[in-house]
Amino acid sequence: MRPNRDLFELDIGDKDFEFTHVTFEDDVATGAQVARAVGKHPVEDFVVLRHLKSGELETLRPSETSDLSKNGVNRFFVVRGAQSNRFFVEGLSMEWPRNKLLAWQIKFLAGADEEQSLVMERDGADHVFDDSDEVDVGARDVERFKLRKRKKTVTVIYGTDNEFELERRIYTTEELMMVFGVPEGYRLDLIGSDGTFHEMAPGERLKIREGMEFGSHPPVGQSS
Repeated sequence: MRPNRDLFELDIGDKDFEFTHVTFEDDVATGAQVARAVGKHPVEDFVVLRHLKSGELETLRPSETSDLSKNGVNRFFVVRGAQSNRFFVEGLSMEWPRNKLLAWQIKFLAGADEEQSLVMERDGADHVFDDSDEVDVGARDVERFKLRKRKKTVTVIYGTDNEFELERRIYTTEELMMVFGVPEGYRLDLIGSDGTFHEMAPGERLKIREGMEFGSHPPVGQSS
């Protein structure tokens, strides 16, 4: 009779951070075994990453072994790619085989909580990412990110220089028009970073972000 053996449980994620729960009978696994456990082949087309308890990510080569009994957190990622892009979050070393990640995914890797924002310093100023923002980690230079306590409010601009500090949440067109004091009968515009104007529809819902700009205009056929 075969003696009882401990089973070692792993969560293996993909590029979208969707996880598959698998078990191994042995306390060591190679990168190739981890990839095959979630049906990824040929193995050489994928990068296997181990998510360490510290929050760091490290590549596990196909023939390299990982001790599954050594760490309380056994989480891996298997993602299609040929090479990894290196970046840092609060000094934690990360690598990812694709050029883009969402901000919430980077926060997840670093063990950040909901009250923290991902921040990148660029040209002497901090750029704060919303959780749903796409973040480029494939730049030529190694990117370095920070985590900061999330502000409960954001500052937006209406008109030329009217600043409003608003609660960070989703607003309807009508709520924003009331806050900004848009003249009766006028239409509210969201001004894009490229200067384009988007007329907000009645009842449209918008998640407010830092630095958003708005304007207004009279209905078509009327002069301002």
